[in-house]
Amino acid sequence: MKPILETVQLTKMYRNDRGIRDFHVQLYPGDVYGLLGPNGAGKTTFLKLITGLIRPDKGTVALFGASIAEQFEQGMRHVGCMIESADFHDFLTARQYLQLVARYYPGIGNSRIEEALDVVGLAKAKSDKIKHYSTGMKQKLALAAAIMPEPKLAILDEPTNGLDIEGTVMFRKLIKRLSEQKGMSFIISSHMIHELEQLCNRVGIVVRGRLIKEGCVSELLQSNQSLEQYYIDQLRLAGEVSESA
Repeated sequence: MKPILETVQLTKMYRNDRGIRDFHVQLYPGDVYGLLGPNGAGKTTFLKLITGLIRPDKGTVALFGASIAEQFEQGMRHVGCMIESADFHDFLTARQYLQLVARYYPGIGNSRIEEALDVVGLAKAKSDKIKHYSTGMKQKLALAAAIMPEPKLAILDEPTNGLDIEGTVMFRKLIKRLSEQKGMSFIISSHMIHELEQLCNRVGIVVRGRLIKEGCVSELLQSNQSLEQYYIDQLRLAGEVSESA
């Protein structure tokens, strides 16, 4: 089976010595991949690199066999994403915003826009101006934009930030349904580790810009500990937390 995402020696370093070094990642059809790590570890940098938002210092990114550096449109054709905090044209309504996003994808009609708003719980507020939305509602709208084109791969950076309990449950059920019924793959960066344990079949742990551990959740948890405890143990081994944590 060919990977839908492959990075080789992917490196991007900033002047403050943050960034990522030598990332080797492969993602396969049907994977739900969780990206874990402390604040500033390099998770968002990695997501920006694989979507072409920033250029690497070294290494390559291939999406669906296409080089992001040389065949950007071909590689991103089947990708939906929400990276960092949601940012919108606040004078638009939610429906108008998705109509704007839909112009970048062929074949998206009003019915698909309405469906995307409905599945994230914004059907009743679709005609409201975005400037009146709460942080959680803006996160839902960003998620709607990411899944609206029914991509083969969705890249989600902290998608549950600002969501209440109901919204978090909605998110979990939606990801499971899209993965199981539509065969959609996901990369999800999140601090909601209990959610990732329920959603992901694979995880990668990033510390100080390096991918220190990667594997199937079922294999990493053979000792029956939680993913949270496994993560803390890895941070302890990396010297990121004290032995008493």
